[in-house]
Amino acid sequence: MTRWDGVFIGAVAAALGDTQDLEDAVSQGRYDAHDHERDSYRAVRVAPDSALPGLVLRAAGLARDRSGVAPGDIDLVVHAFAGHAREAGRAAHVSRELACSAATAMEVVQASNGGLAALHLVASYLSASPAMRAALLTTVDCAAGTGADRYRTERGKVLGDGATGLVVTTGSGVARVLSTAVLGDAPEGALVRADLEWRVPEGARAGGGGAVGGPGGRTPDDLAAVLAEREREVLELALSEAGATVADVTRFVFPNLGRRLQGWSRRAALGIHEERTTWDWGTGVGHLRSGDQAAGLAHLLDAGELAPGDLVVLVGGGCGRSFGCAVLEMA
Repeated sequence: MTRWDGVFIGAVAAALGDTQDLEDAVSQGRYDAHDHERDSYRAVRVAPDSALPGLVLRAAGLARDRSGVAPGDIDLVVHAFAGHAREAGRAAHVSRELACSAATAMEVVQASNGGLAALHLVASYLSASPAMRAALLTTVDCAAGTGADRYRTERGKVLGDGATGLVVTTGSGVARVLSTAVLGDAPEGALVRADLEWRVPEGARAGGGGAVGGPGGRTPDDLAAVLAEREREVLELALSEAGATVADVTRFVFPNLGRRLQGWSRRAALGIHEERTTWDWGTGVGHLRSGDQAAGLAHLLDAGELAPGDLVVLVGGGCGRSFGCAVLEMA
């Protein structure tokens, strides 16, 4: 866990797939009716494989333009992804297409905590030297791939397609990053230098899909209790480091999981209720494994739901092993 001074979210943007109504998926037998009832998703964002690299560049370019940061002032480009999304966008490609000629390119290969792990990395990198000015963090998520099924690959979740872009600066922005916390290990993930010869880490090949259940896996009901406890721990650590409490927070952005994995009763015991979260929006998007948090923040900003001084907490969790949290104060 770390408290940051002088680290800001310069801007954030999301580019999501088209909206697909889940009633159609149920009627066509692609999505189990019982799962639909239990998980409470309304719709999911779907994009063709060929569109995903373009969505990454669109989100990244929009975030950079909104931030006002010149391409040459970006010192680091970090691209986070999970599962089958490794070919849908690359850090080196983003850096080249957005003319970030001075940037080091890195990739975070992880499960559903990749976006927050990348934010923690970026904040650390920018804080290491006064010469560092800005970083661009992108994510991409998709349900495509051999043997993949957005409705059944990860029980308790419907997988959405989309990309996000987040500019982090040491100057000013739409929000100040007060603290971040990252807990646990992620044997299915790694940090990879994107300007070196590409290789997929052994752990990523073995477990990058992040599926719940199956041989040796947990059922959604079993996993919910594990998620809730680790989520509480990382949340309390980040809030403590920021000098804040749950009562001080205006909005929470949790992963867009199905209702049975959300643990609302456990969150309510902490004082966190659905109406203070982006859950309703998320049920129309699906689970963006790396990008739920950035996309949720973009939604809150685009909808005008935040005011100066508001605290926003972003929470992530990857397959019950890796958890992250960031506390932001709106500027």
